[in-house]
Amino acid sequence: MNTDVHARARRAQIGALGGRAALAVALCAAGFLASACEGPRAVATGEQARAFSLPPLANSGHDISLSNYAGRPVIIVFFATWSPTSAAEIRVLGHFYRARHGRVLIVGVDARDSPDAARQLLRKMQVTYPVAADGSLAVATRFHVPGVPAAYFLDARHKIVVTQLGGLNWAKIKQGVTAMRTSTVIRHPNGE
Repeated sequence: MNTDVHARARRAQIGALGGRAALAVALCAAGFLASACEGPRAVATGEQARAFSLPPLANSGHDISLSNYAGRPVIIVFFATWSPTSAAEIRVLGHFYRARHGRVLIVGVDARDSPDAARQLLRKMQVTYPVAADGSLAVATRFHVPGVPAAYFLDARHKIVVTQLGGLNWAKIKQGVTAMRTSTVIRHPNGE
């Protein structure tokens, strides 16, 4: 694949988490800005997930921490209300979570949104899984999330076994859950 195609594909995945970051990543992918390529490497499939603790979007009183789910597989989903793909993914994940009666753990991470807008969307989509507020993008930055939505499927040791950039559908969720339970790393062309 030539550099132009790589750059276009990367820009398509970036989304709008930050204008400067998006530009730097695009320039890095195109080979124009070496300094944009420096720094910590993105969290990739096969690596250990970064620990985090964030305030809940709803007033549950307890921070949402990855350590709360130690020894259990979990799906971490980064989203934003302004993203139509995120809204569609939230709907599918909500249905999946309710259908599985919470047996598959999902943690939503709202990336730099208006808390009121996020709560309104979650109510509309009838989301019952825990959702954290990442107003400063601290956790999204630690995961090097290139855009929203982005989902990380973690096995019981919290190793990332599937990274899914872009929207999830029922089949992709089931494939990720199978990988979580078997600790089988699956590398997708649009993930890491």
